[in-house]
Amino acid sequence: MKHVNVICICSLLTIFVLSCQEERGNFTSVHQENAYIFGVWKAPTTKSANEVLAAISVNVEDKDVEDSVSYKMLPTLTTAAPEALLPDDGEITDWVRVKKPTTYTAETLYEDRILLSDDDRDIYFNYGFERKAEIEYQSPKFGSIPYILLEIFDMGTPENAFGIFSVYSYPQPKFEWVGCKAIVSGKYLWFWKGKYFIQIEGYAIATGIRKAMVALAETVAKQIQDPPQKIPFLEVLPNQYIRGSEKFFKTNWALSQVNKSIPNPFPQLTIDTVGISAQYNIQYNNPSHPYSVFILRFPDVSAAESAYSMYRDTLMSENVPFETNSETGAIHINEQYTDP
Repeated sequence: MKHVNVICICSLLTIFVLSCQEERGNFTSVHQENAYIFGVWKAPTTKSANEVLAAISVNVEDKDVEDSVSYKMLPTLTTAAPEALLPDDGEITDWVRVKKPTTYTAETLYEDRILLSDDDRDIYFNYGFERKAEIEYQSPKFGSIPYILLEIFDMGTPENAFGIFSVYSYPQPKFEWVGCKAIVSGKYLWFWKGKYFIQIEGYAIATGIRKAMVALAETVAKQIQDPPQKIPFLEVLPNQYIRGSEKFFKTNWALSQVNKSIPNPFPQLTIDTVGISAQYNIQYNNPSHPYSVFILRFPDVSAAESAYSMYRDTLMSENVPFETNSETGAIHINEQYTDP
């Protein structure tokens, strides 16, 4: 009898362990449909991955026509040069310009300073950078030293402006309403509106400086007539992604920058390909291990099929376990799970 009980207990433990292993899986799942490649990185189970893929499939079904939500482009209402949007003396109480604004083009961006990495410059080029203006502000309350740097980037389109903003965004950020949502983190404040990305840096952390940064942001935002909006393509993502985790990218380099934790390799984007991604919580597991969902829209079906074939072949050549969904043809690669 004891022997039978031991067998039963061992069987239950085996089932429990297998169940836990399934929940703690680490799957890369990918599928191609129409002009889209979409999938999941770090999915906990193939079941959860299939549910995500099915939800995306519904959103992209018959949406490869140019009037679909994923192809819609936001209009641009304000077209002023960035330097025209910089607040003048007196617009912010007690704060004045230190000197005349400095402007930059693609040929001169950040050439007047030492950068820790070329990435600090290249990230803007990968999102369509066109022009930038910056200026420092000082206040007699803090002496004659400039304490705030305001930078306004013309990124060409609202999509590009959101894209560079998404590089700096992170899950569950602290927002400040300045006519649109602005992220406040440490000594920085970031927001995007219309085709502009705005970065404000406080050289010291103090209440008066932080208030002036918010006031500058509000003043700039008021001059940009474009209303706060959401990139239409993001509507293709399944609902309930982690706030602040959504990303927009247009090049392989940008994809690798905004999703640094994704498994290698990843799909290769072609010219005119755009992509989005977002993180989702594993509700029944440790929320510190979210999974990522990505959607790539290629210029046509042929380009998507070619990129998917290359990605699939590369994944399956890595000698890792995989399985195929018999109904959709989606593949699930079982990556090795490693605790942090």
